[in-house]
Amino acid sequence: MELISVRTEVVLETLVGSIADAVAERMGKPLDAGVEPALAATPDPRLARMGYLARELEVERFERARAPMPWLAGLGYDAASELAAGEPSERPEPGDDRAVSWKVPGPGGHVRHYLALRAGGEKRVWLTGFLVHCIQETLSGR
Repeated sequence: MELISVRTEVVLETLVGSIADAVAERMGKPLDAGVEPALAATPDPRLARMGYLARELEVERFERARAPMPWLAGLGYDAASELAAGEPSERPEPGDDRAVSWKVPGPGGHVRHYLALRAGGEKRVWLTGFLVHCIQETLSGR
């Protein structure tokens, strides 16, 4: 995994803010029928939807985010909450094996941590929605 050192303030002002604003604009967007029940099964479906849409934006904006995730092959949407449950509540470090947010290709666990914080609510619920999208990517063969 290639890491680039950046200042937190820059990440918050540019990348996190941009993605959070775009998520807010998409909140009313209809999603695939199979995804809605997975998000609705979380304690906060609105927060899970925000995580789902954040991943959708990552895939659109970052070529690296489109890399395959063979470690998710064969998993159903119900696995998303189990994977998210192990995520540290604090900002995860790249080498933290508990941090599933660093295992997904794209801008990294720090960006996802700050997006979840900005969304409010329980970080692991946001991450569950995010992982539902990741599993959907794997199921669709991306």
